[in-house]
Amino acid sequence: MNLTSKQKADLKALAQHLDAIVKIGDKGVTPAVIRSLDEALKARELVKISVSHPDRNVRKELITELAEASAATVVNIIGKTALLFKSNPDNPVVSKKL
Repeated sequence: MNLTSKQKADLKALAQHLDAIVKIGDKGVTPAVIRSLDEALKARELVKISVSHPDRNVRKELITELAEASAATVVNIIGKTALLFKSNPDNPVVSKKL
């Protein structure tokens, strides 16, 4: 899903108070991490994730891999934290505000 800059700004504003609920550790993107993200996206649509790897390029690759595996859109990446969005037509918690 392609987001406009206005939609991205709105999503970033909504995510300010969110905590990172999905964490990518030393093992990288595992099936358990993908399942966890899918469940979170289904319930919330907007999820903050945390990546513990020290290398910026590796973090970006892991975030991209995770987004592709869950069919989510990367809204923003700042440091070790990323914001992912996936619309859920059955439970439009965030997408109804866009």
